[in-house]
Amino acid sequence: MKPSIKPLFLAFAGAAAFASSLSAIAGPDWTVIERARAAAIQSKQHQNQKPSQFSGSATASGTPQKAA
Repeated sequence: MKPSIKPLFLAFAGAAAFASSLSAIAGPDWTVIERARAAAIQSKQHQNQKPSQFSGSATASGTPQKAA
């Protein structure tokens, strides 16, 4: 009796389908998500602080102020 290839093929296809679905079963990587969120917040805070470092170094006309 000759062995059939069909059960081997189906077993291989099932294993491949299971292996490819493991990432969906595992769920999101919360460490990466939290790091990205913290970096975005830090970047936004850094951008909000940039204009304040130049306040007072020039008048409204754009000329530098003299030290008192």
